[in-house]
Amino acid sequence: MTEQTLLLGTAKIDITPPVGTLMAGFVAREGKASGVHDRLEANVLLFQSGEEKLALVMADLIGVDAALIEEVRRIATRLTDLPATHIVIGAIHTHGGPAVLRGGFLGEPDPSYLAFLAHSIAVGISQADQGKEPVKVYSGCGECREVGKNRRRPGGPTDPEVSVLRFEGAAGTKAVLVNYACHPVVLGPDNLLITADYPSYLRQTLSAIYPCALVVFATGADGNINTGHQARASIDGRLGKKRTFAEAQRLGRILAGEALKALETATEIDNPSLKVKGTTVALPLEKIPSAGEYERMKLEWEEKYRSLKAAGGSFGEIEEAQLMADWAEKMKQKWSGRSEEPKILCELTVFTLGDCEFYTLPGEFFFEFGLMLKEARRPRPLFVLGYTNGCIGYVAPEAAYKEGGYEIDDSYRYYGLPARLLKGGGEQVVQALLALVKTLS
Repeated sequence: MTEQTLLLGTAKIDITPPVGTLMAGFVAREGKASGVHDRLEANVLLFQSGEEKLALVMADLIGVDAALIEEVRRIATRLTDLPATHIVIGAIHTHGGPAVLRGGFLGEPDPSYLAFLAHSIAVGISQADQGKEPVKVYSGCGECREVGKNRRRPGGPTDPEVSVLRFEGAAGTKAVLVNYACHPVVLGPDNLLITADYPSYLRQTLSAIYPCALVVFATGADGNINTGHQARASIDGRLGKKRTFAEAQRLGRILAGEALKALETATEIDNPSLKVKGTTVALPLEKIPSAGEYERMKLEWEEKYRSLKAAGGSFGEIEEAQLMADWAEKMKQKWSGRSEEPKILCELTVFTLGDCEFYTLPGEFFFEFGLMLKEARRPRPLFVLGYTNGCIGYVAPEAAYKEGGYEIDDSYRYYGLPARLLKGGGEQVVQALLALVKTLS
């Protein structure tokens, strides 16, 4: 095999929205953004070896939808010679950023901000393409059990791996990439300041050590992992005492410390040539309710809304009841009478740098799926890129359906889906990714 030099270009784009922006991530949040705690970034790593090129973008957003991805690609393919499907866009899933996901019940995005976002990211891709230089790549892996916690089962298992890459150019460290599975939700619905949450502190810490490098954070498969509270605690107002910037700083620094150890003990990847493959899979949903069933659900949510108002329920619970009544009405209008079997299209990408493998997951996949990929491909260095190439909501393993809970029984409504994902969808994605990577060898 002919050894090829890997070229890397980088760009950091400021995507901070204006004060007064509607924020995303919490139904219990009262009010719009009142200020900026830390500026939001979209970070670009653009790889090239031979004729093969790929841009990886990680943005400080709650998610990226198909419309945003399409618009970025439309602009970027005019500015560069990148194929559209080789532009991979992900989000870190901060709950302290702007509303950007359309078609659901996660806040109505500002069209002018979405246009700014697409243009800015596309220009950043072009800038990275113009600034490529030869690099050596070093991969490492550490472990962090202090940050990510199982939010469905206190004290339960997580994926503690901290996967890292260090890219060395002629002038020193050009970029580092850190991949870890944990929701960036230290800050709760009472926070009205724009923030990237704990990943911001991780980047600040590592940037002080690698001052000339772009520090990129990528959230892994974290659907059931956060920093130590249950999902519904953010709805009913049980925030606790640790939903603070001081705690976000502490956790970000802890994770940065583990990442630093892995970066400084990383080993060089031989012949880190780039290979890319993509596919689309269609994931079925459960049976769509009838118009009458949607109407019944709407009435039940409206009654719950009235009861909560009368009983002095929390703002989050009251707002949730109103949104869910709206969801039922919207689904009744959109889906009643349709005969086709509902499916969600998922774009999947696998790419490799030598023996180092990258897998995209388009949503909030439970950590078990990340472990499935890692176990199937060990001992290869592996990066699981959650919230990338789309955001279809929570995806749980088959066994979790028996347990139910917010992620399985409720969350799909916030994403504007008419029914739950059919059991086995996540396993189908994993099998599709594993089949795809075999075509690269």
